[in-house]
Amino acid sequence: MTHHRVRRHVAVEQDVLDLAAWIARDSRPAAYRFLEQVENSILSLRTLPGRGSPKNLRSRKLAGVRSLGVGGFPNHLALYTVLGRDVTVLAVVHGATQYRRLLKDRVK
Repeated sequence: MTHHRVRRHVAVEQDVLDLAAWIARDSRPAAYRFLEQVENSILSLRTLPGRGSPKNLRSRKLAGVRSLGVGGFPNHLALYTVLGRDVTVLAVVHGATQYRRLLKDRVK
């Protein structure tokens, strides 16, 4: 089985912590589950990088961006790209977020 290398944009950790803090306002156990499920979802990209669905963003800069739902948290997405054997997680967001501008700032 081929394994891809998974990297994270430097801002992804803060994305996840901010979302977990928001969830913790209602339920600390849910926030801990969220943290665990984000990690599981991201690490699943090592073996199945095509698992997520392509996003049709109108910018050439954002061509190839895919999204993967966070397990157990259907309103949350990991946004990433795959280039060769490298997976780069660009952001973790709530699905209602207008993330196009955020992604443009994070893509080289």
